[in-house]
Amino acid sequence: MAEKKTRVLIIDDDPEIVSYLKDLFEGANYETVTATNGVEGIEMAQTRKPDLITLDMDMPGRGGTLFYVKLRQEPYLAEIPVIVVSGVGPRPPALNKSVPVMQKPINPEKLLEMAKQALGE
Repeated sequence: MAEKKTRVLIIDDDPEIVSYLKDLFEGANYETVTATNGVEGIEMAQTRKPDLITLDMDMPGRGGTLFYVKLRQEPYLAEIPVIVVSGVGPRPPALNKSVPVMQKPINPEKLLEMAKQALGE
């Protein structure tokens, strides 16, 4: 039986960023699922049960902050580690101080290292 791959949910409204992150994580032997906004992100988190979420903060509709707050309110989703991958400036107050933030432009090695740390690998 094949070993279960670690699943990463990528939430970003920019198709180029989504494609880049998909390639980056799949190249590092992760499975990926994607969403283009916070509403879709919550649905994907509920149905696909990711091990890790990368989250853009600035998206149309339900943005990253609202997604994060909603995620933390769901008992079976609240423990999923989140890495913010965003071009935004200061950390939104809703984000727990322990949430790592990767500013865009993305440093691929650093992001994979942050993912490993968040997953306890």
